[in-house]
Amino acid sequence: MIAVLLITALFVFISIYFFLRAEKLQHKILLLKRETVKAQQENKILSKSMGLMASNTEDFAKSRLEILLKKKKDQETTNELALIKILIDNYSIIFKECLIKKGKLHSMTKKCFSAQGNDAYKEFFDKIIKRDSKIQRLWSSNNFIGFVCFVEALLIQYEGKLQNNAVVEESTTTTSN
Repeated sequence: MIAVLLITALFVFISIYFFLRAEKLQHKILLLKRETVKAQQENKILSKSMGLMASNTEDFAKSRLEILLKKKKDQETTNELALIKILIDNYSIIFKECLIKKGKLHSMTKKCFSAQGNDAYKEFFDKIIKRDSKIQRLWSSNNFIGFVCFVEALLIQYEGKLQNNAVVEESTTTTSN
């Protein structure tokens, strides 16, 4: 009889122990679920913010490029700006892909240029990227920050180039008068 009571008491204590342990684990699982839901909400907000930032940056880059395209320039610069326009038209796609995975800049750019023809990417690479070592360095980074800086550097470079051309044209017109 004592053996049966001991076994029953042992069984009750083990049951209570596992019950309390299960309650503790259930509480932890509940907390983890709450944290997961909160993290997913934050992730959605962050994704929307990044998408909005990509589209706003794209719009800003497009408007700067349009200003450059409207300025008086030579045919070579016009062709180069047309190549940059292809890149900027696909800015948000490349932006998002670079955010998702490192090393996507080159492949996404190539994919965007492939829609324009077989030689468009090669022409872009030869005329735009190979020309300047700073631009090459930004291109070689092959990541998100490199892409944003790359586009900014291209726009700044051509804004400066066209500004210098305008100053030279002004000075030649004033000296000839």
